[in-house]
Amino acid sequence: MIKFIKYSTLLLLSLVMFTACQKDEKGKNIVSNSVRISAFSLKADSTVLDNLDKVFFTIDLENGLIYNADSLPKGTIITELKFNITTDSASQVNITTIDTTYNYLKNKNIANNLFVPANIEVVSQSGDYKKNYQLKVNVHKLDPDQLYWGGVQYASLPGNGTLKAQHTVKYQELIYCFMTRDDKHMLATATHPAEEWQITELTLNFTPNWQSLRASDDVIGVLDSDNILYTTTDGVNWTSTGNRYVAIIGCISNEILTLTQDGNNYYHDKYPQPEGYTPQPISAKFPIEGFSDMVLYNSPWLTHPQGMIVGGRTADGNLTGALWGYDGNTWALLNNQLPEREGASFFTFVTFFTDDNWVTSELPTWFVLGGLNEQSALRDIWVSNNYGITWQKSENTLMIPGYINSRGYASVVVCDEPVNTTYSTWQSVDMLPIPEGYRHIPTYSSTEERLIPYIYMFGGSYSRGSIYDQVWRGTINRLRFEPIP
Repeated sequence: MIKFIKYSTLLLLSLVMFTACQKDEKGKNIVSNSVRISAFSLKADSTVLDNLDKVFFTIDLENGLIYNADSLPKGTIITELKFNITTDSASQVNITTIDTTYNYLKNKNIANNLFVPANIEVVSQSGDYKKNYQLKVNVHKLDPDQLYWGGVQYASLPGNGTLKAQHTVKYQELIYCFMTRDDKHMLATATHPAEEWQITELTLNFTPNWQSLRASDDVIGVLDSDNILYTTTDGVNWTSTGNRYVAIIGCISNEILTLTQDGNNYYHDKYPQPEGYTPQPISAKFPIEGFSDMVLYNSPWLTHPQGMIVGGRTADGNLTGALWGYDGNTWALLNNQLPEREGASFFTFVTFFTDDNWVTSELPTWFVLGGLNEQSALRDIWVSNNYGITWQKSENTLMIPGYINSRGYASVVVCDEPVNTTYSTWQSVDMLPIPEGYRHIPTYSSTEERLIPYIYMFGGSYSRGSIYDQVWRGTINRLRFEPIP
């Protein structure tokens, strides 16, 4: 047994010597001239950040750069980081930080202050070659998922004259902005809000209540000052239905969902009424006014688009923050987590989630923005990533910038546009820079043709009867960043 151990030990020593002292064809030892860093990672340290060792670092051998393309969260402390470096048999790996210089190969457990970039000098095994690498640990200066309106611009709504009312919708792939300026009713249309608007002065034989307007891709409906329903398929030529309704809830295909009243009782109704249809009594908790525009949700496993509304006032005059859903036949209370408000902007957009392995996913997200309560106009934002089952208030990452006034009854339209586009006729208020260090080149170039969604917010008011003659645009910062390689 002792003899076996002796031979095994000799065999292992021979293997080590063969690996360390490779020889050429003439039997001479081959000494490596490589100065390559083949792997780099931070050591795990939960006191700094969970899963710190899983953060991916890019090694740019040509330019001598080592960096994390996806920055660490804002506020991460990087003044005491340890790391792992793998080389091709380097004789020295000299680290120079703001505080110290040392040979990594002699002490691999030193904490490094990486608040500023560090230098890594790799000396080949032969000692004949050296290469310097700049190590940069990127940390967000702003939250990348913040609804800081990157590329933010604003302009007046189209047309001239004092704005008295407006409602803007997306209809048949165009933006339809209905307005009353002075005593004139008009329609402005465009593919994108920043393009040249086609403005038509409307000749109407009724007085429209633009706040009541709702649209699908097949029909637009509006109530007049006497609550008579008018419909159109082109926005210009309107037809009276002769029917009086309390409110238009929304439109699905050519079906207009309405509310009717009989004495003190309210009913869910439709126009046109399907054969055999009977209006259904509403719940006492269902709003009769002040609810949001209806958001439609569809998927391959649904037989009918689902319609949702948020907030408003019930028949007893009380505010509600409830989320109601319509499945094609029945209205149901889906959620009652949101604070009470009327005139909230309800729309779909995206947010992002980064898992424990630092993989970032884009999530379809429902947004509820602003509105009015009994005291004031609101500026808070609520989001749901699970189709309205639960809602979270955005405290910091998605707040409306301070230079945009709180408001209710604003119209929101989302348009896909080339990234980082700006419009010469609009005012820019990009007061804060895109965070440095998120990427080596943090945003797409202006020539990049990739489309991203921009949020356009039209009008709105700080109280009933006061209208902001302005449209704002912006998007979540992360959407403007280059993808991680």
